[in-house]
Amino acid sequence: MTIRTRLGLLAATLALVGAGFAAAQDAGTDDDGAAMQVQRRADLTPTDQIGEGQRLLSNGQSLSTRVQTMLDEARRQGDVLRVTCLDDKLTQINAHIRTLGDRVEALQESVRLADTDRQNHEYTVITVLGQNLTQLDRGANECIGSDMYETGSTRVVTTIDPATPTENPSELRPMTPEVIPFIPPPASAR
Repeated sequence: MTIRTRLGLLAATLALVGAGFAAAQDAGTDDDGAAMQVQRRADLTPTDQIGEGQRLLSNGQSLSTRVQTMLDEARRQGDVLRVTCLDDKLTQINAHIRTLGDRVEALQESVRLADTDRQNHEYTVITVLGQNLTQLDRGANECIGSDMYETGSTRVVTTIDPATPTENPSELRPMTPEVIPFIPPPASAR
């Protein structure tokens, strides 16, 4: 097979692979449906976009309160593993809420200034932050505690083989060294 033939086959393969990727993107196949959801919501009016941003902000604040309650309960139980996990999730949730609040304000400002490019950008960022909060909610609910590793009460049972000697080794008579036979070297012929 010549180099020209190989290059032709490679180009054809790449074209088919690219067409497959394009078809998959056009179909909107996303596990969470996030791409389709963003497209549908982009058709919202500016007022609806602001309302959606405020709804996501309110949901985030409720989530923060709920995770804080879970964290307090884990602390009361002394569950270090769950405390660590929930504390991490709560920190991320609160950071997302602060960013979401800033982005909602920026969206309101862009609507006031009739800057549609900035408005679409801010709304897209708000939507992504909302999706991240949903993921953090799932993560907080999946935080496992030390109860997953507890074995319960344990009992140790010791069994002694009856064939085990019962004498105290220090009371036994000392062993005498065995006699090692000594063979003298052969005598010389003189």
